[in-house]
Amino acid sequence: MKQSAIETIGYDRCTGCYGCLNTCPVHGAIEFKLTDEGFYKPFVTNECVHCGYCQEGCPVIKKVNNNQEEDLEVYSCWSKDENIVKISSSGGIFSELAKIYLEDNGIVFGAKWENGEIVHTSISDLKDLKGLQKSKYLQSKIDNSYIKVKEFLKEGKKILFVGTPCEIAALNTIIQHKNLTTVDVVCHGIPSYNIYKKYISEVLKSDYRKIEVNFRNKETGWENYSITYKENERIIQEHLHGQDIWFKGFLADIYLNSPCYNCEFRTIPRFADITLGDFWGVPQELKNINGTSVVTLNSKKGKELFEKIKDKIEYKKTEFEIARRGNPCIYNHKLSKEKREKFFKDFPKKDFITLHKKYFPYPSKASKIINFPRRVLGFIKRRILKIVKGV
Repeated sequence: MKQSAIETIGYDRCTGCYGCLNTCPVHGAIEFKLTDEGFYKPFVTNECVHCGYCQEGCPVIKKVNNNQEEDLEVYSCWSKDENIVKISSSGGIFSELAKIYLEDNGIVFGAKWENGEIVHTSISDLKDLKGLQKSKYLQSKIDNSYIKVKEFLKEGKKILFVGTPCEIAALNTIIQHKNLTTVDVVCHGIPSYNIYKKYISEVLKSDYRKIEVNFRNKETGWENYSITYKENERIIQEHLHGQDIWFKGFLADIYLNSPCYNCEFRTIPRFADITLGDFWGVPQELKNINGTSVVTLNSKKGKELFEKIKDKIEYKKTEFEIARRGNPCIYNHKLSKEKREKFFKDFPKKDFITLHKKYFPYPSKASKIINFPRRVLGFIKRRILKIVKGV
């Protein structure tokens, strides 16, 4: 009798990647449900035969990464198609990569909205690409997507699979194939569904299943983007991202999934063939004000795919440390869990606004005045350093 993957690693290390579900040989032995904290994680049922085979799909137990650090290349990029950049969260590079596969009878896996939550799905037609575009700052329900990848590969299909670093690591433990190319994102961590739903219910006074969210509305700018909530095609709330209190709690690391605070998959080399993200802090000479993507090529397969889109994008090679400066989650970035435990103890007992004021409040006017000279000095110092370094 062997332990299941979740019994071996425990819920504090479980990312909710669905690797165990996609390797379990017994139908119904593992089911994914929301935990009390609001994350989809595996629960072993009475159907389990205790074979332990689910451990083979757990990236926390069995890490598979064949990429080499010496293959790493870093670029600042954006699509030459202004419409693609406009409807994308950053520079539209995912769309350009996806088009290569969709125009060649291939399959693209990615995340889309469904009934107020995020699910992974596959598409084979360009008209369905819109659903996979844009950042979605919630956990995606992978379900049996890795099994579907296997089935498509058996049919001779070429596949592009996009996910978070832990999801790509899970896929790597299950499948290695020349026709499978993987893309991960620079991931800050996944926030709790329960907190998100509480916010929608108490603050927006709505049902999360009826809400359509654009977490990256660039009408106010790429760097100063807004978050827009719609119900029945009508905007019910729109804020600059710094003013949205749910998003503020997410960025303050208050209610992320436990393993996200010290992610085991923010490594160099990365687990995916290509990594995509917003190039925050991008130097002016590498920047498109309408959206700039940071792209790391992590394998020879990733470089081969990048060659196929070069005529469709603007790209400028840069150094890894320049990219890492404004995007620390590219590599080995630890987040503070200082407030998390207390927050989740308070969560069932307090309303969202009270939690916001206690754990992630807006700075007071007094503190803004006190900190203003410090921010000015910091800005001057950074400018001097850039001039000295010639950046």
